[in-house]
Amino acid sequence: MTGTHDAGTWEILRQVVIGARDLDKTGQQLREALNLAPGFADPLLEDIGLADETLAVGPQAFLEIVAPLDETVSLARWIRKGGGEGGYALSIQVSNIEPYLERAAAADVRTVADLEAYGHRIVQLHPGDLGLLVELDEIPDADEWFWDQTEKEVSLDPRVDDILGVDVSSPDPAKTAALWAEVFGKKLDSAQSLSIALGSRAVSFVPGERSMLSAVDLAASIGANTVEPGLIVGGVEFRIHPG
Repeated sequence: MTGTHDAGTWEILRQVVIGARDLDKTGQQLREALNLAPGFADPLLEDIGLADETLAVGPQAFLEIVAPLDETVSLARWIRKGGGEGGYALSIQVSNIEPYLERAAAADVRTVADLEAYGHRIVQLHPGDLGLLVELDEIPDADEWFWDQTEKEVSLDPRVDDILGVDVSSPDPAKTAALWAEVFGKKLDSAQSLSIALGSRAVSFVPGERSMLSAVDLAASIGANTVEPGLIVGGVEFRIHPG
């Protein structure tokens, strides 16, 4: 990504988060399906009632599974209300958080958290407005991310090596897409579908009864064994595309 974000504000979709009932079960299913190495835990999440495992997908993207430690936390309520597991959140790296917050406020998008973690400002935008929890992580260096110094196991034969994009489902995808475009200062690509680009990765907006992250597009590693189409883990569809 070096050299592609040198001026002005920019954003990169970095991390896709699945809300699961059973962390061990869902994590194992995802690792086995994609042949990924075991992940690592974010030590800050236990303090807010969540267990998690973060899996590296290539050098610059991550899949995270989060599960409630008890039935009182918001994730447990989200799973109950939605009728099951699903795509819960996106973490998006931004160079300067203020323009996004100004546009979010102008669009009446609510903020649910504004805090500092690992030396960086983090703001979470309300899932009731954007269809899922959207976390903005202010890290001005595009070649830096939270987990760069975290010790990670590496798969010798991963089936995938990058995240290409995600689908966000909504009963009214056009309305949801327009709100995202306003917050991120984007022009909608509506020639064939509703989508916006966040760095090299796209967020597309599709019809669905439940507002959530419903699908993830992944790039197949060169020479990787094929994965059966229609792979669903944790209520999310994973689509593998040739690298």
